[in-house]
Amino acid sequence: MKQKRLNILLITLLLIVPVAFAGNVGRIKGKVIDKRTREPLIGVNVIVIGTELGAATDVNGEYEIINVPPGRYKLSASYVGYNEMTVSDVLVVQDQVTVIDFQLTPTAIEVGTVEVKAEKPLVNRGTVTVERVITDEEFKRLPVVQLSELVGLQAGVTQTAGRGWTHIRGGRYDDVAYLVDGVAAQDAVVGTLWSSPKPTSDALASVVVVTGGFDAEYGSAMSGIIKAVTKEGGSRTSGKLGYLTDEVFPNPDLNFGYNRVTFSIGGPTFWNRLRYFLSTEYFKTDDDRNCLYKVDAPRGEYAAEGKLTLQFPKEFFLTKEGMKLTIDGYHSNYQWQTWSNTYKYYLQAMYANRVRSYKSNITLNHMLSPTTVYEAKLGVFQTSLIRTVRNFDAEAADTTGFWGFLRKTGIWDRYFFRAEDWVFNNPEGLSKKEAVLQLYRSYWLSPNGDTVYAHKAQKKNFMQAYALIDYPLGVPGLFVTEGDNRVWHFRETQDALFKFDLTKTISKVHEIKTGVDITQYSVSMYDNSLPWDANPFWDAYNYKPLVAAAYLQDRADFEDLVVRAGVRFDYLDAKAKVRAFPESLGSTPAISDSFIPVPPKFRLSPRLGISYPITERIKFRFSYGHFFKNPVFSNLYEYAERPAAELRGRGNIIVGNPDMSAEKTIAYEIGFDAQLTDVFAFDLTAFYKDVFDLSGVRVVSALPQPYTMYYNVEYARIQGFEATMTKALANYWNAQLGYTFQIAKGTASTATDQYQRETPLQIDYYLDQDQRHSLHGSIGLFFPSDFIFIPLRDFNTSLVANYGSGMPYTPTDIRGNRTGAENSARMPSSFTVDMRLGKDLKLGGLNLALSCDITNLLNAKVITNVYSTTGKPDYDGRIYTPQEFSTDIRFGDPYYHPARDYNHDGYLSQMEMYESYKRAREDYVKAPTYYGPSRKIRFGFSLSF
Repeated sequence: MKQKRLNILLITLLLIVPVAFAGNVGRIKGKVIDKRTREPLIGVNVIVIGTELGAATDVNGEYEIINVPPGRYKLSASYVGYNEMTVSDVLVVQDQVTVIDFQLTPTAIEVGTVEVKAEKPLVNRGTVTVERVITDEEFKRLPVVQLSELVGLQAGVTQTAGRGWTHIRGGRYDDVAYLVDGVAAQDAVVGTLWSSPKPTSDALASVVVVTGGFDAEYGSAMSGIIKAVTKEGGSRTSGKLGYLTDEVFPNPDLNFGYNRVTFSIGGPTFWNRLRYFLSTEYFKTDDDRNCLYKVDAPRGEYAAEGKLTLQFPKEFFLTKEGMKLTIDGYHSNYQWQTWSNTYKYYLQAMYANRVRSYKSNITLNHMLSPTTVYEAKLGVFQTSLIRTVRNFDAEAADTTGFWGFLRKTGIWDRYFFRAEDWVFNNPEGLSKKEAVLQLYRSYWLSPNGDTVYAHKAQKKNFMQAYALIDYPLGVPGLFVTEGDNRVWHFRETQDALFKFDLTKTISKVHEIKTGVDITQYSVSMYDNSLPWDANPFWDAYNYKPLVAAAYLQDRADFEDLVVRAGVRFDYLDAKAKVRAFPESLGSTPAISDSFIPVPPKFRLSPRLGISYPITERIKFRFSYGHFFKNPVFSNLYEYAERPAAELRGRGNIIVGNPDMSAEKTIAYEIGFDAQLTDVFAFDLTAFYKDVFDLSGVRVVSALPQPYTMYYNVEYARIQGFEATMTKALANYWNAQLGYTFQIAKGTASTATDQYQRETPLQIDYYLDQDQRHSLHGSIGLFFPSDFIFIPLRDFNTSLVANYGSGMPYTPTDIRGNRTGAENSARMPSSFTVDMRLGKDLKLGGLNLALSCDITNLLNAKVITNVYSTTGKPDYDGRIYTPQEFSTDIRFGDPYYHPARDYNHDGYLSQMEMYESYKRAREDYVKAPTYYGPSRKIRFGFSLSF
């Protein structure tokens, strides 16, 4: 009955709330006055040129245009008896208000059409939290090529080097929500961004990074929101072709085989109301590991996306205020070979990865009146990751057809993965669950139907890895020389979503938004971490949770006060069962395997933000909110409904808990924004967060075998401040400097930190992501086409400097025993400088842009990891003596290797054993992956029209 009542409550909310979802549009508002008398003008037509958007001024001379897609526009104000005035380069950002005022002159004063360029205010009086806006211009002027690189330059953002994890204000990596066109585009099984698709760079219209205090319309996040909106086709056809490479260098230290090609085109079709935008991106490199020197870690990516928009004619009753239908689609494929120092002499035994993603949405945007608009959206999304060793025999045979042509030309080397066909297209008719359990007997079929094994002599597809002597240094026990890495992993997120959005502005003061979104997930995981063993660590599941949300909020903009208040309702039905008696694994199956359904979970979270503008250029702001996020699905479902007999056989696994509640953050922030001059601005934000019910693990004292299970048991407390100084482009230069100070303490950095601890830590310690100080700065020089010094015309350059204090680690002795408190030591700090040089040229009707990107300009050694025994990246503290080595290894012995026999007498003396081991051990310890990348130089060009 309780579950039935909850379902009725959910359905009622969905029906009675005329909903809204994550905003993908902005607003333009302002005032029109007579330039001489300063009196407001009534009935002035203000239009967005190239669109059908516009409004007329009211009795106070004020106008408001809602439902404006992000981008740059030209506005026109016209009135009988007055000269027309246009304002160009008007930037509209999602969820923000752009203020453009007009001062018209009477036609008695003949000046013609007045054209001015909009000046973006450096302080937005309508925002109540920190919102860092990234436009397509940032990609043009900064030495970055991916969205993640730009996000990492924002104050409050920390990115863990080498792992692609993004932390905002000290939160966990899975506390960040990533939205593309208002839709979550994230690997929901584990919550990582690196295993999620990303928009092509040419398709990005704007990105907003919210580092705290986001509105009630946003959920499934506790630290921050990354909101990306992609472009639509414009009123004229435009396109761009770009290429970036480092293959111009013959020196292998500078040639990493880097090639990135981008192409985009958009504009009207045969019918101007039907417009399109297409964007593709191709990327290939020989080394994507980004460590101290070049290693064999190839990566390839391709992505394509498109958007078709139809603006309905206004001649019909239903469309007289405006109606737009949008269809978009996206596909990407990323594949890369993982590189490890331990496997470098036998890299074929190391696993590779492939992320494949699809997305499609149909959106109807309908303006009911100049102040009311709704948006309905249907969409599907899918992303999957497979991780295991490659099937090199199948790749070698892949030489025919389209993919074979791409392989032979070096454009794309399609990866084949060991046992992928065995699991998903089993030749014996096994289910996916049965097939992943029986990987030890897997094989694949050749084109003529023959059974083929990776290890032909043993007739095995997988073999245990061993570190023997078959490599140049010949010392056993250090580097893998045969067998396979133990990982076989596949996970997939599929979802179907429905959203409906209604926005109503009242008296140009209130913007009322209310909404729901419903997402039906299908999440799967197939995993086997001992694929050569008949009794492996394995898991296989497919669950279909239902996630829904509703919210109501008001954005009230009074003359001297801006208030954003709202409340959000989140609902999760895990559609799973939990063990009724978790401590009774040894009882009869009727007890030990008794499961009960998990009831749905729901939460209410209030949000409040206030901005108090003192002047048009100075404001104080405050925000407070409760933010909830469901645990990642892997924490709910791993091994969750496995029989007790299997848990008794593998007691060191971690069992999912579908009955977990949402994680909760209570956050406060207070800030001050000031535009000091026409070109200088400063903002300061102090924040404090209490994070409750974080996912963690605890030992279940079951009989006869204890095991580990996920629970809402961890806590974190994060506090600090952000400060940013901005200098707008003027007198040929601009700059920005952002500083973050934070203290992030808690009981666990990740959900599994307290694994196998019988007595969990109950005191706070500095979390893994506790970077105390970070500083990001950029400066750019831009010379116009009429610059007095001709060689510098249309030339630009920018520098980006990044400083980060050391990340924490736990000191130990050489036996692994702790010699200090958890995360009580610090790695060295890091400092890098990147640079871009650019030159723009005109080639008839084409615009040619030449560029040179230099990353790590100073070629600084950036330490990303250290040995816990010494705090150094190249020394583990282990001391060896000759007396530790035996002297009875001779030619013919299985462990004899000629590389160790320095005098070639067929006998390994004690000193030869010692010296050769010391040399191999040094090679083992001095891993290049403990450092960030060295200097890289790339040249590029783009042609646009």
